[in-house]
Amino acid sequence: MNQLPCRLTTLTWLAITAATTTHAASISYVGADLNTSGAWRTPSILKPLDSDGNNVYGSAGYLLTRSPAGDLFSNPTYASVVNLVSAFYGGAGTNPNYTTVDNPLGGTVKTGIWYAVGTFANQEQDFARITVSLASSFRIGVLVDETDFIGISPGQLRVRQTVGGTGDSTLVNAMLEANLDTDWYFFNIVGAQPGDQFVISGTDSRVGAGPVASNGIGAIVFDNVAVPETSTYAAGLVLTAFAGGTWWRARRRA
Repeated sequence: MNQLPCRLTTLTWLAITAATTTHAASISYVGADLNTSGAWRTPSILKPLDSDGNNVYGSAGYLLTRSPAGDLFSNPTYASVVNLVSAFYGGAGTNPNYTTVDNPLGGTVKTGIWYAVGTFANQEQDFARITVSLASSFRIGVLVDETDFIGISPGQLRVRQTVGGTGDSTLVNAMLEANLDTDWYFFNIVGAQPGDQFVISGTDSRVGAGPVASNGIGAIVFDNVAVPETSTYAAGLVLTAFAGGTWWRARRRA
């Protein structure tokens, strides 16, 4: 009886493995939107990094810090957000210079900030934890540069997985345009599974002779990301392996 070559057997094994193996989530930095500013819910404003194409950031869910009303949550169906910092500061309660942004409930609203207290320059601090409840792939947008002082915004941002994997965007520059006009930084999380947890963190900015005491973010938005399903990809590999085996048998008969 003719035997298939080893390379075809190996390919078939790889295809079956791909069809049955659960892949760890991947995290990547997508880029910054420095132009949308506070119009994150206004569809007439082009959103260059909106992954679902409807020109609205946060279509799947959001966390928005409002001043002085506090946090506004609309968790996505596949995840929930928890505050990891010790304080919420409603900037507009004492200072009117925090930025104005779209209020998803209607009209506009002043932003606040989730912040942590730093003790040394470039200290990294955790702001929020995202816990996934359903298998999903999504884009996270993080709002910074929305306060009345440049140094309050993180110098760098990171998204990393803390439960279920070791994905890490690494620290990225979050001061591409530090001018207090509201900026968005985006990260993709692809292949998240139930129980996975991800943390958004940032570093203190160094201003003058020392670190700034407060360091935080103003909002988190979620938009879905369309990716090829693993099962579809694996099925393609199986068909490729089968076709290869059929060709080899026909060649041997000839």
